[in-house]
Amino acid sequence: MAKIDLDKMLEKIKSSQWSLSDVDWDAPGAELITAEQWPKLKTFMADLMWIEHVGARAFAAMAKKAPDDTLREIYTYFHAEEQRHANAEMALMKRWGMLEENELPEPNNNLRLVIEWLDRFADDQPVYVLGTVVPMLEIALDGALCKFLLETVDDPVCHQPLS
Repeated sequence: MAKIDLDKMLEKIKSSQWSLSDVDWDAPGAELITAEQWPKLKTFMADLMWIEHVGARAFAAMAKKAPDDTLREIYTYFHAEEQRHANAEMALMKRWGMLEENELPEPNNNLRLVIEWLDRFADDQPVYVLGTVVPMLEIALDGALCKFLLETVDDPVCHQPLS
């Protein structure tokens, strides 16, 4: 069975951190969102923001249950990364005129149920339950997000690589 070098993984995670301030949110390109795209994109981005929040909450619960300090730190970084994704999606929504300055989009009913379940039960779940579900959701979500935004949205901010 293959063994993952958690120390090496943690170093890679630490070396690839990014910040919302790395993105020029005022760069040209926001005007490329069409009136036809706008309503569906607003709903998609709101859902996406809440899904990232769900991932962050799950990683926070995993960090509490991690069997060693290195894995705990990795999950803590993943928690912060998912929260940063949610904040970036909100920043894109603001950039595209979909949110007012202090507005927070409402989660849809399905996401609201997941959020309530996580808030109530996540901390009591064994780490292997969360550790099985979260990576599958992340791969599907990030794959769908990248594909959708890169193929649908012309705004160059969506195409900017982050380390």
